[in-house]
Amino acid sequence: MSSVSPIAPANAPAQTNHARMHLLMLLVVECWACNIIAGKEALTGFGSLSLAQLRVLGAAVIFLLASLATGRLRDLRLSRREWLLLAAAAANGIALNQLTFIGGMALSTVTHTALITALGPVMVLAITVVMHLEALTTWKVAGMVIAFAGVGFLTADKPVQGNGGHLLGDFILVISTLVFAIYIVLLKEVADKFDTLTLNTIIFALGAVMMIPFCTRAVLVTNWSALNLEAWWGLVFLIVFGSVLPYLLFAYVLTGLSASRAAAFNYLQPVIASGLGIWIFSERITSKVLVGGSLILAGVYLTERERGEDKGRATVPHTV
Repeated sequence: MSSVSPIAPANAPAQTNHARMHLLMLLVVECWACNIIAGKEALTGFGSLSLAQLRVLGAAVIFLLASLATGRLRDLRLSRREWLLLAAAAANGIALNQLTFIGGMALSTVTHTALITALGPVMVLAITVVMHLEALTTWKVAGMVIAFAGVGFLTADKPVQGNGGHLLGDFILVISTLVFAIYIVLLKEVADKFDTLTLNTIIFALGAVMMIPFCTRAVLVTNWSALNLEAWWGLVFLIVFGSVLPYLLFAYVLTGLSASRAAAFNYLQPVIASGLGIWIFSERITSKVLVGGSLILAGVYLTERERGEDKGRATVPHTV
């Protein structure tokens, strides 16, 4: 794996290295939380389809240039099965995920977006249980039921005038979280065969190509001269700080922190994003949002606590 952050010297105190990992994980979560704000800003100028294509394409180009510069792709050899798995992962985790995430975010609020995407671990659990990859326990069932009850409370909240809340947007975001969960399950089949940079390069490149038939027209009709500064900085943030940097940093952090310890930081993401939504977009937090959000996070906590650090399982990042 190619890390993008300094590696601690061999003689660095363990405590110092541990603290560094905590700070880096906090940076990752802040990137993911601010990513929603950046997306909202970018949507003031770009359409959802053009923004999705440009975000994925921009990240793919950066990953590709980094891979070529480090020679990671020089001796790459993939079997047919590996290509099929990576293509399926790219279709779900990149193409479908970004089309539905940005499309749903355009119709929903920052708070709803952050809370619904936090359902990732619960979605992964549901899929692995259906595929008989993981046993179902009482606490896991309780966690899933509580989390989805929270989604029910959340989507039952009537939108406040001007805050962008919309039932359709929330539903699309649920689909986005589901396809990303499928991506995580598929990724487990090939993740240990490639370093992080190579894996992201292939998946983002495949995803960018898959999105072309659906997004090309939207990109071509974009009125580039009318784009405001907010839209441009939003796009740049989505590419660099929403895709490239957190993906690489997260993988690096997992070399120094346990999966469960890294996962604990993810509970900060909805809190940070909601706070930013209130501050920047004047969103209101209603009682239903508080109840629904609390149930979602409680359900995710129960399922993650039950699964724990078992079998060396890598935690599911609440990425967006």
